Order: sequence, then C-alpha cells, then structure tokens
Amino acid sequence: MAYLWPEDVLSAIESGQISPLEAFRKLREIDNTAPARSESNGMQSSVEQRIENILRELDSLIGLSEVKILVREIYAFIEIQKRRERERLNTEPLVLHMIFRGNPGTGKTTVARIMGKVFREMGVLSRGHLIEVERADLVGEYIGHTAQKTRDQLKKAYGGILFIDEAYSLARGGEKDFGKEAIDCMVKPWKQISINNFA
Repeated sequence: MAYLWPEDVLSAIESGQISPLEAFRKLREIDNTAPARSESNGMQSSVEQRIENILRELDSLIGLSEVKILVREIYAFIEIQKRRERERLNTEPLVLHMIFRGNPGTGKTTVARIMGKVFREMGVLSRGHLIEVERADLVGEYIGHTAQKTRDQLKKAYGGILFIDEAYSLARGGEKDFGKEAIDCMVKPWKQISINNFA
C-alpha cells in the first residue's frame, strides 16, 4: 500500500498493518519527498545524521545482530511517538527501563553508552551520560546510609543513564540486607510519577 500522508502511516501502525520500524522508514520517505524543506527540517536532518553516525558505531560492534535491530526499533518507536504527539494523537508513555544480560565482555556497557548518545540527540535525555554503579555504590553499612548513597547516584545520573552492574545482587540478600532499601529508593519516584500521571 502507498502511504502519501503521515496520518496514513500512523493509522497503519495503530491497525497493525505495518511495524514501527517499517513505519519509521515510510515517514522518512515522505519527509524526503516533501517539496519544500524548511530551515527546521534542515536542523532535523542534521540531528538524524548525528543519530545515524551513532548507530553506525553500534553497527561496527561484532555480533549483537538482535540488539542492533532492537535499538533501531526503539529509535523508531520514540520518533513515531514524537510525531503522534505533534499531530495531537494518543501516545504511549515512554518507559525506557532496560535489562542487559550476557557474559562479561559482550558489550552491555558499550551498548548502554550508545543508547545514551541516541537518546540525547533525540531529546529524550538532556545529557545522555552514563553512570555505572555496582552494589557497593548503592548499599550502605547501616540503616539510612543506603537511601542517601542511592539518591546520590540517582542525582549523578539525572539526565542520563544509571547503569547498575549485576543489579540482581541488590535483591539476593536476606531479611536484614540493605539492598532492598536501594531498590525501594530507586522505584519510589517512578511509582509517584505513574500515580500522578493517572490521577
């Protein structure tokens, strides 16, 4: 089917006729064939060019073919949501929490850094930096110490990505372990945001 207008593409996504990645490509084709490109479209092109350069960095990594496809799908999903918002259509909330799993040295941190750069260029993150922490950076030795350490790390990561190496270790302790306090401290702001969005 030929899609002549962005609204047609957005409707096709809603009805499940095409995938978000395919829709993103169609929207780009429509943008590139538009007769008169304004100055703002020129700026948009430079942002898209910078994002493509960042994605080439991802493509240069050996293997990770499924991850590369998924990152491009996330990029397409965010762009489509932004377009829907501009057209005053219903949008899905952007919740971009992720779990990276794999053996040491498989590129988890590298991919997270690349995603931070992409999200910064797209305007999802203000800084796009990556703060890498582990259990010892979040969990304190006494009551009340964990919450402060965790909040300090969250403040450092504000506008970027908080990458928790071996995050499962926060939940593996027993009843008197302070790892659960770190989890509660990180999850609490998101619970409040979700409640406020639906209230």
